[in-house]
Amino acid sequence: MRSLYRVAGILLLCVWLGGSPWLRVYAANDDEIKLLMQKGLTVFEIDQELARIQVEEKSLVQQSAVTEQELELQTIRSEQTKRHAAKVLRAYYMGDRDSLWMLLFTISSFKDAIATLDYLQMIINNDQESLKRHSDNQQQLTTIKQSLATSQAALQQTKARYLSQREQMVRLQGEIDENLSKQQESTLILQQMAQLTLLWQEKGVPLFKTYFQALSIAMKQLPEIISADNNGGGAKHLIINGFQYTFQITDGELNEFLRSKNKLFHNMTFRFTDTEVIASGVQEGMEISIKGKYSMVASGEGANKGKAFIRFTITELLFNGFELPHSTIAAMEQEIDLGIYPQNLAPFLVVTGLKLETGKLSILLKMVF
Repeated sequence: MRSLYRVAGILLLCVWLGGSPWLRVYAANDDEIKLLMQKGLTVFEIDQELARIQVEEKSLVQQSAVTEQELELQTIRSEQTKRHAAKVLRAYYMGDRDSLWMLLFTISSFKDAIATLDYLQMIINNDQESLKRHSDNQQQLTTIKQSLATSQAALQQTKARYLSQREQMVRLQGEIDENLSKQQESTLILQQMAQLTLLWQEKGVPLFKTYFQALSIAMKQLPEIISADNNGGGAKHLIINGFQYTFQITDGELNEFLRSKNKLFHNMTFRFTDTEVIASGVQEGMEISIKGKYSMVASGEGANKGKAFIRFTITELLFNGFELPHSTIAAMEQEIDLGIYPQNLAPFLVVTGLKLETGKLSILLKMVF
């Protein structure tokens, strides 16, 4: 917390001095200072992650408390239905129900027969209902127990993640304090660290989110490329070989497509290598870089449940040459979906593989009936 108060103080100093927080004032050629600033940005982002974890932990605690109450009530209901079910089964085992059927042999009129049959049918229905209620309550009890176990496991994982992130932040802050104590221009360095953090918070985060949201929308419109091919009478992007299909797109074609969808992508360039996808650009004087990988996932969620798709996993985010921590990447990936869904190309196609090479992405598909 001491570091946060110090950063806040430096930010106020920047405002008081009238300096612009949007300038790239860090000493890019000074590796030691740049490393300090990298650690400072990482500490800030870890602190943001800790705040997110605390919110998540609070929600899980509340969820567990509600589930525990449901479990308690369901246990009471289950015991009640269990007693009723036991009485029914005991009655059948002891032959009590057999004696009821003997009533049919004492009937002297058709009217009595109808009334007796109705009475017997009511008893049977009640017996079946009692047994069914017990079975349903047992299933609900099992489901609630499983839900509680899942919530408690998630809570433990969340607490462990919090402690791990907290430990990392304390370690990095200690390194920052130690290195700053050796610097003659520690006040200036702190000011540069604060300016970088403020620039990231006020401009960098919204910029990345804007790009990701625009990219998510555009990638869902990717099948339009095939429609354009069909209108042109060609099969440039979807190659057909019997029941096997291959969707191919070059990084140049991807850039052209994205720029046709959103002018924001005029400031960004995508390129394929044999191992990853790299996007980089400059917006309002800020340099951003995104690296990631495509991988085939066996089953999607929601509307795409049960259907394989291509997932894009972010491996690196750079802002003005500074790397953002994994926690920042994970938080952004929760908000956006940059996957490719072949079923959107054609509902009868399923993905069987993918191939990434320099300048080109190929998705292998097959027809299903």
